[in-house]
Amino acid sequence: MPALISPGKILRLELENFKSYKGHQVIGPFYDFTAIIGPNGAGKSNLMDAISFVLGVRSVQLRGAQLKDLIYAFDDKEKEQKGRRAFVRLVYQLGNGGELQFTRSISSSGGSEYRLDGKVVTWDEYNGKLKSLGILVKARNFLVFQGDVESIASKNPKELTSLLEQISGSDELRKDFEDLEEQKARAEEKSALIYQKKRTIVMERKQKKEQKEEAEKHLRMQNQLSLSQIALTNNPSPYRGFRTNKADNSEEKSLKKEHFLWQLLNVEKDVDKMKKDLESEMKSREDVLKEQEKYEREETSKRKEQAGYLKEIALCEKKITDKKTKLDRKQPELLKLREEASRINSKIKSKRKELDRKREERRKHVLEIKDLESQLQDTTERLNDVYAKHKMGLENFN
Repeated sequence: MPALISPGKILRLELENFKSYKGHQVIGPFYDFTAIIGPNGAGKSNLMDAISFVLGVRSVQLRGAQLKDLIYAFDDKEKEQKGRRAFVRLVYQLGNGGELQFTRSISSSGGSEYRLDGKVVTWDEYNGKLKSLGILVKARNFLVFQGDVESIASKNPKELTSLLEQISGSDELRKDFEDLEEQKARAEEKSALIYQKKRTIVMERKQKKEQKEEAEKHLRMQNQLSLSQIALTNNPSPYRGFRTNKADNSEEKSLKKEHFLWQLLNVEKDVDKMKKDLESEMKSREDVLKEQEKYEREETSKRKEQAGYLKEIALCEKKITDKKTKLDRKQPELLKLREEASRINSKIKSKRKELDRKREERRKHVLEIKDLESQLQDTTERLNDVYAKHKMGLENFN
């Protein structure tokens, strides 16, 4: 299992014509704790969508039917939309201070292009780099959207297990695990069948062995009988008549002896054949057992790998809990900042109203001054006329 790179963070975002962000916009730098606030329509959700987009989330999950829907909608569609494109670039700062640039672009045709540090790469390479940082696009473990916490809390154990497998990536090994389980079941079934055949062969062998021993015993008795007949023939006795009667039946006994020998030969052949069959079955059983051991080793390896993923899940859950605890601790400060921001906004609104009132008063004063200046000019002109007439009267009087 690949080791994760030391934890890092988003340093900044660069957006161009993405959703409500027109032109080239740089957002950042982001800090360990960054709060983004603003009125409705300010672009808070679109910022979340931009992060999701550059990390490979599909357009359907970003409130868009297709990628072209994510490009900023210009007013003059005939001029501006022709050849328009958009991109989001995420600058990721590693724990060692290094930087990685993830860029996802949308072409005018609606296609998507991925770049790592400016180099065009395939989606698999792009996704692999994200995975190496612990970012799983399929599980969307990098952002917690509204309602996600409640959704997780309401899941049943089966759904929760499925989610954890998805987050850890162990669900990708499910098919391999199920295949190995099936192979193991087939191997166990084959092993049981071989064991049953072995038992049957052992029982048949035992039965044939008993038949062989019985035939050998009968042959020994036949041999003893033959020796007794020879002894009686060489040593006459009062029971000669009885011996003669026995000799009359020697041909019949000889035939029986040959028949038993034939049976014994067939039994030995059967035993040899069964031995060979048994050896073949034992070899097959050994092959199956070796194959079973191989599958068991692979299963053990997969279980260890899964245990590693589960351990990482536990670590991730601990990190989430720690982050949540830190966030909870920051809540009072955040509320205080929100209250301060609200107070400042209220003050700004009040000052704006006062400024508007002052501007209106100034406008009225300007009008009054203009009116007074006009009146002054009229009065001055009349005064000049009166003065001129008065002067003319004085001159006539003199």
